[in-house]
Amino acid sequence: MNRVFLFFLTSVVAIILGWGVGGYITYNKTIEAVGKIPASPIVVKTVYDRKNHTVVFSVLNTGTLPLTVVSESFVFKPGKESAEKQYKMENIPAHITLIPLGITTVSLKLKKGSQELKSGDIVMATLHYVHPLSDDIYTVSHKFEFTGKPQETPLKKVK
Repeated sequence: MNRVFLFFLTSVVAIILGWGVGGYITYNKTIEAVGKIPASPIVVKTVYDRKNHTVVFSVLNTGTLPLTVVSESFVFKPGKESAEKQYKMENIPAHITLIPLGITTVSLKLKKGSQELKSGDIVMATLHYVHPLSDDIYTVSHKFEFTGKPQETPLKKVK
């Protein structure tokens, strides 16, 4: 009886120990594999800042590695209310690093003297970015239609 109990106890301890070690190794390999998956940036918010005459894009990098935006292209399509046939930009930001698991703000300044955005104007932004573990160039596009309404996020009241 003593040998049977000792064998049973040793078997249970070995199974629990093997389960723990196997789970630890699997967890670490999974975390490493997930960390290497190329993420796609997501434009989570776009607003037109009338004061600075800029279109501000908030870009979320969902991955665990930094992404680098190597080039951008912006297409403006004036709406029915706009007198502008096209909008000109003062600067196009280049070589922006998107921080991992965070939001990066990209500002597109419109040229001085150009009309403010009017309701119905459309801005199409295309970002070309690279992942540190790949030589490929990836692309993400975002369409923003200006409505003319203030796009402010209300502050939550803290109790």
